[in-house]
Amino acid sequence: MVPIPAWLDIFRFCSISDLGASLAVDKHWRTVADSYHVWADAYERTQRVDDSSSPNGEGPLRSLIQRPFGEDAIGWHVAVLSEENAPDGSEQEKYFTGHIVAYSAETDTYLVAYSGSEPVISWEQERRKRTAAMRHNPSLAGKSRFSFLSPPAHMAPGQSSASGDSEKARFVREEVSSWKQELKHNVLHAPNRRVTQLKDHSDEVLFVVFSPCGTRLASCSRDLRTIVFKVSYHHSDDDMDRRVGSQASRPLDPSFEREAIFTHQTAPCRAIWWPIPPYNMVAVSTEDAGAGWQASKVEIWQIGPSPNLETPPEGDTVEAEYPLGVNAHCIFQCHNRPFDIYAAIFPWPPSAGDSENPEDLHKSLCFLAGWAVLRENEHYVQWLNVWPGPLHPSFDPKAPLTANGAPKPLARLRLEGEMNYLHCLEVGPAAQGRRSRQILAMTGSMPHLCNEIGLMDLDSLQRRGDGFEGLPEGEVPSALPKVYDVGVKVHSMGERVVLSAKWNAAGDFILLNTRPYATKGGGTTVSEGDTFEDLLVRPAPDLSTRMELLLLDAASMDVLSVFDGHFAFTTKESPFLIFTEEWANSDFVASGGEDHRVYVWHRRHRRLVRRLCGHTEPVNAVSWNGNGLLASASDDHSVIIWTSGTRQKA
Repeated sequence: MVPIPAWLDIFRFCSISDLGASLAVDKHWRTVADSYHVWADAYERTQRVDDSSSPNGEGPLRSLIQRPFGEDAIGWHVAVLSEENAPDGSEQEKYFTGHIVAYSAETDTYLVAYSGSEPVISWEQERRKRTAAMRHNPSLAGKSRFSFLSPPAHMAPGQSSASGDSEKARFVREEVSSWKQELKHNVLHAPNRRVTQLKDHSDEVLFVVFSPCGTRLASCSRDLRTIVFKVSYHHSDDDMDRRVGSQASRPLDPSFEREAIFTHQTAPCRAIWWPIPPYNMVAVSTEDAGAGWQASKVEIWQIGPSPNLETPPEGDTVEAEYPLGVNAHCIFQCHNRPFDIYAAIFPWPPSAGDSENPEDLHKSLCFLAGWAVLRENEHYVQWLNVWPGPLHPSFDPKAPLTANGAPKPLARLRLEGEMNYLHCLEVGPAAQGRRSRQILAMTGSMPHLCNEIGLMDLDSLQRRGDGFEGLPEGEVPSALPKVYDVGVKVHSMGERVVLSAKWNAAGDFILLNTRPYATKGGGTTVSEGDTFEDLLVRPAPDLSTRMELLLLDAASMDVLSVFDGHFAFTTKESPFLIFTEEWANSDFVASGGEDHRVYVWHRRHRRLVRRLCGHTEPVNAVSWNGNGLLASASDDHSVIIWTSGTRQKA
């Protein structure tokens, strides 16, 4: 890999006035940029006492830490300035890291447990000694010896840091051993500049997602197209890069070349990469566009020239014909009712996911699509079809999509809900120490909005009998596959509605994009005796313009962090579905906003560090590629690619 040097990227976060004096007296600007004083000044400007002292501009690295005082500082990871003199008697500045374990109000000192092979515990005061350096620079007298690196791993917003759970220690990056290392990490990984803006679509871009390998990008638009871009890298020729060194050592900038186009009958709203190398297959879910549930589909596309089929798919309706593409071909399609189920990919039967043979796992991969949603005895009954994936032995790429002679799904899942069905299904990865296979979804206690999340446990499937009661009209019982009941565990999100829900890569956290109700208790609109029909005609509760990202522990469903700072403007009846993403190293999370911005938060510090400007309409989705790139899709018909300081190629 060829990363950009940290000493060079620090210029992105320092103003000309900050570095002017140093540059004027030292011709070796590289040495100056990597000096202690430049980094110390930048770090000082990223720590503030409160939000009011944060930088006002959109560009600078925003305040990371709202520092604690007194008892609230217990448990924090800190770096403490040593005031001991060097052996020659000169003053030296050196920081040692540790955790605050106690506070004495009487002496206004903190007990710090220092890290190291031999733990040392010492009472420390924040005030600096009066030294020769302070006589030359009196402002040092007002600066603390402490740099607050990160809060306790267990501390949720508004929670005292004195209580905790040692298991949540995985929240803390222990490898961040000093304030300078922490700042370098943030400078090099927080997106700060726009690489390019892709304007290949002619209508709103609803979704964007990088392939698991990060070398392809798929974007879905209301122009009825999904476009796949190939990501490649080239050397930058700007003047700064020429000053860094030779061609071989210069950083690499990405370029995006249109590789394939999928065309659809209705707007594509979600794309999921089939999780098998070389990542050349995509499952696309399309909307119904008011044309009825028959119009919404899940389509499996393969990138590359279409093979020569002996005969085209049979069928006497337009619906039976597969859509066409450029350098891509649709190999399967099925109805998806309603359209916002999306194509969750998972092994079938679920026990096949335990196989250690990758080939067996790949052959077992299937996907879910909606078959029907019915009201039955004041309950929602939702039916899902399990369809074979492209490598499954039962997969038939020539199967027609017609009412008579349609391919038979492998199985059908039956779920029961109350006032809302399960939306936006997403299969969770296997978390450490847990082999359970769960599917995350959004649901609600009211018909209009989703204020709950549901978890389907595929390990608890119950085979259903041969009774066919409650089937949609016209369904032929003899054509039905095996039917299973699936239990759903529902968790209320309290005084907020959910716009999107996503697992992290490890499967131990869940990231939600939410909007609180406008008034406290505003979501309590369901009372005893209310029927579905009553709630259907009742106005939906007002939503706040504030948007909040919630980080949940997937095991306990406890709220670990709340990320706020961006706003919405849509009506209560139809809030935007804003798709979120976590940063590959779990230090940053990102989201789009209805206010045309892309927001990036530092997960450990729970602070907004970037507000990226460039779109002119709401941002619907974001996606990281794991190599320093962030893509954002917007209603302004474009996709913007952002990058951090680390421009590198694996």
